[in-house]
Amino acid sequence: EPARSSDRAHLVCCRADMSAVQRFGQVVAAKQFDYIVVGAGSAGCVVAHRLVRDHGASVLLMEAGRSNRGDWDSWKNLMPAALTFNLADNKYNWDFHTVPQRNLDGRRLHQPRGKILGGSSSLNAMAYVRGHALDYERWAQECGSDHWGYRHVLPYFRKAQRFYDAGLATGAVADTSPYRGSKGLLAVGRRRTEVVRAINDAFVQAGVQAGYPYTEDMNGFQQEGFGQMDMTVDEKGVRASTANGYLWPLLRSADPEDRRAAQRLTVATQASAHRVLFEGARAVGVEVADANGIVHKVLADAEVILCAGAVGSPQLLMLSGIGEKAELGEHGIECRHHLPDVGKNLQDHLEFYIQYLAKHTSLFPYAATFGGFGPLSKYLFRRPWNAVAAGAMWFLAGKGVSATNHFEVGGFVRSDKGRRHPDIQYHFIPGCVVGQLDFLPQHGYQAHCGTMRPTSRGTVRLASRDPAAAPLIDPNFLATDEDIVDQRNAFKLTMEIMRQPAFDQFRLKPFSPDENFDHSSDSAIDAWIRANSHSGYHLSCTCPMGRVVDEDGKVLGLERVRVIDASVMPSMTSGNLNAPTIMLAEKLVDAIHGVRLPPQENATWYEPLDWETMQR
Repeated sequence: EPARSSDRAHLVCCRADMSAVQRFGQVVAAKQFDYIVVGAGSAGCVVAHRLVRDHGASVLLMEAGRSNRGDWDSWKNLMPAALTFNLADNKYNWDFHTVPQRNLDGRRLHQPRGKILGGSSSLNAMAYVRGHALDYERWAQECGSDHWGYRHVLPYFRKAQRFYDAGLATGAVADTSPYRGSKGLLAVGRRRTEVVRAINDAFVQAGVQAGYPYTEDMNGFQQEGFGQMDMTVDEKGVRASTANGYLWPLLRSADPEDRRAAQRLTVATQASAHRVLFEGARAVGVEVADANGIVHKVLADAEVILCAGAVGSPQLLMLSGIGEKAELGEHGIECRHHLPDVGKNLQDHLEFYIQYLAKHTSLFPYAATFGGFGPLSKYLFRRPWNAVAAGAMWFLAGKGVSATNHFEVGGFVRSDKGRRHPDIQYHFIPGCVVGQLDFLPQHGYQAHCGTMRPTSRGTVRLASRDPAAAPLIDPNFLATDEDIVDQRNAFKLTMEIMRQPAFDQFRLKPFSPDENFDHSSDSAIDAWIRANSHSGYHLSCTCPMGRVVDEDGKVLGLERVRVIDASVMPSMTSGNLNAPTIMLAEKLVDAIHGVRLPPQENATWYEPLDWETMQR
């Protein structure tokens, strides 16, 4: 059930819930389970919920991090506008960095990953983007199964989703769209912040003025164009992580069937998986270290399911002796099963921010802080009276500036003719940043831009046989000429949009790149991109279907071990990856029991008739 307004204090403090979650230790390890799910993130919470609630199984859900509730600062995981707090804080975050990127001036890019119940869905930007229908038609070809085509995955997107529109009088939408769901556990909505509504609307208008279409629903029939974005924020203004959508409602439900299901679920935090245990080719359990470093063995009667993400799942397979034999040997790990594609095929989105200073209208009065004071800086607001008022409005009513992710509008365009569907994505933000996370103390706005289907491929490799050692993450950005040209085209198209008349009343001057930048020079553009691009935090595809796992997530050549997370994507979808990850978790947990929702045969999608000859 959607949270009631009387649940506000319960949602924010949540200390009464904590008895349902326990730190991993000997008491947990002594139990027997049907399934062990490693990783309580975007996929793991979905998998655990469905196994205990829909299939009657007993499940141990293990999370290396902490709970997303019950601590003094848990509000940071629940307040949508507080998203940058956890991206820059390693308490709830693995806080990884890439290896030096040779095509980005040797920079090491930040790669935050969720180390908390809900995983990265508890600290991401909450953009709900399914991708384009043709992404899934491509998946069907890449993994050799029609069951991953768009008409087969759409029912699972709808099953997971509970759509609402906070801009409507009722805040709800009847299930009349053939693309949206209305009864799922994942709240997906739209929000409009009045203090920045005018400048948000200007971005959409600028896209239309530049010759692109308006789209009513980027996740529906037509992705291409400019319009409102959907976000995983619930009806009461709280982050809709998978922990909040799938886990806590089950653990605190008064429904008798839910309570019985909850008794079959053990949620254990601060449980660090070291390796999967095998008898021959059959997985039988997991070796796990508790918060004190004591190692335990936990056994599963049915399966071990890895939901540790695009970094954690290949890392755990390699630590278990599953991967490229020669690479494992370099770390003194005996190869149990030679599967050379484990950790290969890494893909990520590379993004940059085109920023302008504004005459007025932005988030600066609410978000800008004083720098230079280390971790304390993010609490030193330049206008504390605004920040306190915004926070109080959220804590008391779940409304206002703090109840949104501020990715309220965006767009999707094609970078060139010959592109069948959009390969550039925009998030618009009414504010400027220094680096990646710190708001500039001036009015401003930015188009957060990146290409969506890069051809560069990278790796996740072990740094050592020590499970606590951070793996070597190498997205290998801009390794192909095609990717360099696509990013350059994206830069030029973005500048054209930002110069449209819709911004005339707001535009003060360029901030990044500044007004002295030579836009006529391709080499200058390429150099700026190399120096200023950042990861989109969309690591994926490191245990791809067809190469490491089969179409049902089962590891090839082994028994009773499965991977269900973004690592099994054969290629990236065109947009943010949280929604596709939740969809594939819903689909693959059904596959465990041989269940498939019927395809939505009448589903269609938009493709421009002149895509071969026209860019727009």
